[in-house]
This record gives sequence, C-alpha cells and structure tokens, in this order.
Amino acid sequence: MRTNTAEKIYKFIQEQGQTTPKKIIDFIGFSAPAVFRQLKKLQERELIQKSGVPPRVLYHLPMTPKERLIQETILWVINIQAEIINNKDFYCPTRDVFQFRTERILKALLDSGLDESLSYLLVAVIGEIGNNSYDHNLGNWPDIPGVFFKVDLPERLIMLADRGQGVLTTLKKIRPNIADDTEALRTAFTEIISGRSPEHRGNGLKFVRRVIEENKLTLTFYSGQGKCLIENGGIKFLKAEKNVKGTAAIIEF
Repeated sequence: MRTNTAEKIYKFIQEQGQTTPKKIIDFIGFSAPAVFRQLKKLQERELIQKSGVPPRVLYHLPMTPKERLIQETILWVINIQAEIINNKDFYCPTRDVFQFRTERILKALLDSGLDESLSYLLVAVIGEIGNNSYDHNLGNWPDIPGVFFKVDLPERLIMLADRGQGVLTTLKKIRPNIADDTEALRTAFTEIISGRSPEHRGNGLKFVRRVIEENKLTLTFYSGQGKCLIENGGIKFLKAEKNVKGTAAIIEF
C-alpha cells in the first residue's frame, strides 16, 4: 500500500462530510483490513472520528455533537445516498406524519422546562417551515418527498430540511426577475409579497424571522446556494458553502 493512502482517505472523508467504511473501501480500492488499519491510524492522530455502531458506522472530521447534528441535516438534502435518508426517526414522508411529530415535540419542549410561550412559538415556527415544504412541492418533488425533522433538546437544536425545488423556484413563479438564491432568500425574509399562492412561503418566513429575532434565537436557513443567518438581532444573506437544492433550517434556541 502506498504511503499516501491515509492522506487520500482523509481527503475523501473531508470532501464527503461523513461517509461509510464501504464507500471508503470502494474509493481507495484496497482490502477492508488494509483500509481499517489506515482509519485506525487517522483516529489515533485525532484527524477523524467515528460515529455510530455496526452496521451504521460513519467516519467524519472531528466535530462537536452540535456540529455533527447540523452536518447530518445538510447531508440529508445534498446526498441522495445519505444513510439517514429513510430513517423513520427523522423522516416524515407525508404531512400527517410531520404534524403528529410536531405535536409530540410541543410536549417534549414543555417537559424540558422551556418557557411555555417560547415552546408554542417554536412549534408554530416548525409548522410554518415544515408545511411550506409540503405546500410548495406537492406533485413536484425532484426525488425524495417529505421532510427531515429532528429536535435535539440537550443541544437545543431544531432541524428541518426538504429535498424540494427550493425558495428561488417557488418565488420565481411570481417574481420572475429574481436573480439567484441569495436574492430569493432576501425577498422571502424581508419583503411583503401580496397576491395568490405560491408566495405564502415568502410571507411565512417573515413570521419565522420575527419570532427568531424577538426571542434572541439563531436561525441558519439554506436554499440553493443561498444562506440566511439570523442571530443577535441581525440578519445576513450569504453564499452557502454547499448547494442545498431544497431547503434546510437550523434553529438554535
């Protein structure tokens, strides 16, 4: 085995975000024992980490639990072969499944000791974001229908994502001159859009923004190559690090 095999494995994991042993073996082309020796060395040098238990093991760069949860959400959107794509604990293929889980989350938030008013507001925000996914992709899902929905109370994270058409496609139906994903997010979060469906997504996200700002929460919202960041009472529109073809929302509360 050539001495740069470990470096190739490290770069592959870095590019993938997180990946399985099988994918690493297929990429490198060596036997499983040889690859696992290199993986062990990389772990000993603290260059990579391993998560999960067989048969669902993932290798990734070192990250905090919060960072790993956020990456899991993004990978669900961008990676058609993501291992969590059909995980029944997080995947809501239909609206009724999503609504049932949303109702359960309200009880979990209240039981955790979170302020009652904030708990109800968070559930309203969850409903707004999640229902938008179903409303604006009905009959037009590019591949996997439904919503990724996960709440981690210890890390105080709410994560929602869909593999739909994205905000730009939705708003272009009534604002055909919108240039790109960043402008679409700016429109959705800052401009009042009147008229008929499907612009409800835009007006709904202004409600989401108001709740986030008034309660000093943090929202990172991705769509396409656009990114909206609301934190410390301010809002920014940036170019995303990855192309999220649908949408992904990370709420820190």
